[in-house]
Amino acid sequence: MKYFDYLNSMKKEFIDQIDYLLTQYKVQPVGSGYIDCITMKDFLKPFINAVSEIGILVSDVTWWCYVDPSKSSTGCPHGMGGPLSDYYEGWFSELQNEIYEVDKERITSFLDSYDKQQITLTNQNTINQVEQILKNPFRYTPSDYIDENKCVMPGIWLLVPDDWKRV
Repeated sequence: MKYFDYLNSMKKEFIDQIDYLLTQYKVQPVGSGYIDCITMKDFLKPFINAVSEIGILVSDVTWWCYVDPSKSSTGCPHGMGGPLSDYYEGWFSELQNEIYEVDKERITSFLDSYDKQQITLTNQNTINQVEQILKNPFRYTPSDYIDENKCVMPGIWLLVPDDWKRV
């Protein structure tokens, strides 16, 4: 069965599960859909592992600066605008650093045939890649870097049908 056909065959169940995970792991979606789901670094692995358990593929990762008003020494915000956090003091500011994209050929293979085991392996690889990316300081300006990437948080893009909206 094709990936989106499978997801749509149990749309309500999947949406309920995703919404539960967003709350459980204090993930801040940007907008009304399921892209740019900003995850604190401490919840990156557990959130993506939980998403994998229900069979949802992570397609991309963007980068956000968490602006914590109690930590003015971090130099935040480092990016543009973004949403207030529903779970923490402060807000998120979108960074202009390069997006991490899962291999598009691999995504195409998932779209043609749903394979939960391969989704889990691909999502695990995404976790590993994100962790490697975060080891190198993010550039904020041509000559300035974000100190130890302290405020940098990943925005997880869940590959779900475009018409899926959060309540």
